[in-house]
Amino acid sequence: MYPELLKIGNFSISSFGVMVALSFLAAYWLCLKEFRRKGLSEDLLGNLFLAAMIGGIAGAKLLYLFENVPIKEIIQHPVQHIFARGGLTFYGGLFGAVLLTWIVARRSKLNFWVLGDSVAPAMAIGYSIGRIGCFLVGDDYGVKSDLPWAMAFPNGLPPTIDPVHPTQIYEALIMLFVFIYLWKIRKDSNKTGYIFSLYLILAGSERFIIEFLRNTTPSPVANLSIAQVMAVVIILFGVYKIFSLRSS
Repeated sequence: MYPELLKIGNFSISSFGVMVALSFLAAYWLCLKEFRRKGLSEDLLGNLFLAAMIGGIAGAKLLYLFENVPIKEIIQHPVQHIFARGGLTFYGGLFGAVLLTWIVARRSKLNFWVLGDSVAPAMAIGYSIGRIGCFLVGDDYGVKSDLPWAMAFPNGLPPTIDPVHPTQIYEALIMLFVFIYLWKIRKDSNKTGYIFSLYLILAGSERFIIEFLRNTTPSPVANLSIAQVMAVVIILFGVYKIFSLRSS
């Protein structure tokens, strides 16, 4: 684990923060290539990306706090919880980013599905890089395991001295392959919304399966976590969109 890459006095640079920054940079570069290929406005990309960053980080933090911290604690110590190391939830970030980018796209009269297809591969690789940050900081690991590659996170969030599944690495590798696949086929589809819908199905399926290896927040649905319920929602949404494209 390398939670801090550099520390000078009271100033420190966290590995998680660096990987999040790298994930946004990689995503922006890929989105820029797609916007240029499709003849979309690069100026608009800047506005959309800023909206995605704000909505993504805010949504990820808010959902994490909602799932893990009592409201009373948040009210009493808001700064401590909001700026705590780690503590971001993917689906909160996804929904926050989608909401704000949808608003910007609508105001700019850009088809949301065109935008979704343009950013889907970038979202996959951004998530993959971000999960490496979770691994370095010791966050979002799995349940106990006796597999040869299981590891402990004694300084993790929360700490554990028991060997556990490094689910962060599992997710990073799976989403890397999702990125490679989406990037490879992105030019082959002539159906607007297909690539983004496929991303929703693949990303949702990955998270649904991984959740069985983690101790996460349970949902009102028996034996399923909140993340799994959200995963089912986006999978069904992606499937519905693809079937609607095939029938059109």
